[in-house]
Amino acid sequence: MRKALCSVLALFLVSIANGQIRPSESQMRISPFAFQEAPEPSGNKSILLAVGLSLLLPGSGELYAGNVRTGTYLMAVDGALWLTYAGFVLHGNWILEDARQFAAMRAGADFGGKDERFDVNVGNFVSTAAYNEVRLRNREYAETYSGPGFQWLWLQESDRLRYRSLRIKSNQIHQASEFVIGALVVNRIISAFLAWRSVQSFNATNRIRSGWHLETEIQRTGGIVHGLGLKVTGSF
Repeated sequence: MRKALCSVLALFLVSIANGQIRPSESQMRISPFAFQEAPEPSGNKSILLAVGLSLLLPGSGELYAGNVRTGTYLMAVDGALWLTYAGFVLHGNWILEDARQFAAMRAGADFGGKDERFDVNVGNFVSTAAYNEVRLRNREYAETYSGPGFQWLWLQESDRLRYRSLRIKSNQIHQASEFVIGALVVNRIISAFLAWRSVQSFNATNRIRSGWHLETEIQRTGGIVHGLGLKVTGSF
């Protein structure tokens, strides 16, 4: 192999000395060492796009970068979290509605158009009069209730405690749903980070497939060898 290469190089040098190399327009060779740049590959992924997709829908950035396994897993986690959140909210609302209906039957409370503080006060005081007495004693006159729509009276202490227990349980379930919202946010942050890593890995692999390539070719015309040429191609 070494002797053959030396022979080809010798022929190449002889052809230069004899002026036998005539570069044609089709070859466009200025010297035996020709550099040709390959077209830029279009397969690189955008980190910004991948991160944005993951922030909107966890896992979509990974799928965009070709990381199907991680993307599918994060997307499934996000769907499960949304289902959990919806379940907590619905369950908490149902319990609160049951508590209000119970208070309406057992204490005559009317919750229409009232805020959450009214729900709390109905469970903490036996009647409207007892609630107003405390507010007047503390000189919180603006906080007192007046009018038929703000009247309630518990005839049995056990009923008040039952309503209060149901309301607290509903509140605890709604608070649990807030933790799920936090988990949804964390899942998006994790997905954005993994999408960034996935795009970096994809682009690095894509660069390995490109880069500089060295090729040798024997120049001949009609079966006569004129010399040896080297072609270096690069893609970025």
